[in-house]
Amino acid sequence: MVVAAPRSGTTWASNWLTTDTTLCLHDPLWTRHYSELDVIQSDKMLGIACTGIALFPDWLNQHPARKVILHRPLSEVDASLAAIGLPACSHAWRGVLDRVDGWHLDWRDLWRIPELIYERLLQRPMDEERYELLRQLRVQPDFERVAIDPVHTQRMVRAIQGAA
Repeated sequence: MVVAAPRSGTTWASNWLTTDTTLCLHDPLWTRHYSELDVIQSDKMLGIACTGIALFPDWLNQHPARKVILHRPLSEVDASLAAIGLPACSHAWRGVLDRVDGWHLDWRDLWRIPELIYERLLQRPMDEERYELLRQLRVQPDFERVAIDPVHTQRMVRAIQGAA
């Protein structure tokens, strides 16, 4: 699992960590409840790179997956959100990532120590050629095409508010 606030490299990481034998879903909470993640069917080793799962630290900390938690200064998160026309979110993220057990890193470590992250999460040597190709790309969601299930989204919001 790669866990982070929005605009902290999770879309890029999802692409990078998807290989011939692994599938890393980006922000699966838009279409599924976190309790449904472990029943997703795949012939590949399944992982997530998610900007919402940290809001459920009790569930997350009990999950056996290896976790990398990426920290980006919240002022940078807000500035990056504003640059794509989305509202600031730093007020909702203060201290959230600190409650998650795992390997805490600066978000830029995706490009500074990629081998260590890749090998820790996937338990295999990193594909250097693919990494070098991907690091030249800016990867981010096409927000007009992202499929969001309103039933799951409302359920997630209720859970965050403590009503579910």
